[in-house]
Amino acid sequence: MFLYQVTEQCQKFVWKIRDGNDKVNFTLYYETLCPDCRHFMTTQLLRTYQTILDITNITIVPYGNAHETYNPTTRLYQFVCQHGPDECLGNLIHTCVLNFYPAIEQYMPFVNCTESTLGDVTTIAKQCAEKTKIDFDKIDACTNSTLGNQLQHMYAVQTESLQPPHKYVPWITVNGKHTEEMEHEAERNLIKLTCQYYKGSNPPVECKKHL
Repeated sequence: MFLYQVTEQCQKFVWKIRDGNDKVNFTLYYETLCPDCRHFMTTQLLRTYQTILDITNITIVPYGNAHETYNPTTRLYQFVCQHGPDECLGNLIHTCVLNFYPAIEQYMPFVNCTESTLGDVTTIAKQCAEKTKIDFDKIDACTNSTLGNQLQHMYAVQTESLQPPHKYVPWITVNGKHTEEMEHEAERNLIKLTCQYYKGSNPPVECKKHL
């Protein structure tokens, strides 16, 4: 029995040893009030984060189908969002959270909370911040600052630089590439898609179901 337990522990340890260079780079381009984005993030993305985070680098980019114009008088960018000013605020809140809490273990609980709750954007953000140990005052100040404006502009540039250009949201890339086939598979089963692109020698147990 003792030998079996030791062997089992060693096997579990081996599975955890993976080369970071083998990780699948997954990026999601989204906007905060888009129904399809919210559904994808609170189902496919959340499950992937919860089960196979050790084989994937997840990046989220809150901008989506927004447009920006530069105001030379204020030296700030003005944003117009698909779902109105509330979405622009939601995008900016997520942008500031990602800046101050860059670790996925920090920002994902907050992002999932806001994307799974309907209502006033500021009220929800404040409630979710309290639940997930995010300093809301810091985030709120950021959304009204030059820093927040510049950070949102950076996401605008990143989104508008996509090749091929994005046509809708959610829009995903895997290892920097996008195809319609990838998109459809991600929406059906992101875990399966990620496992298919993982080239490491020790795939997690969850991937064995799909290989």
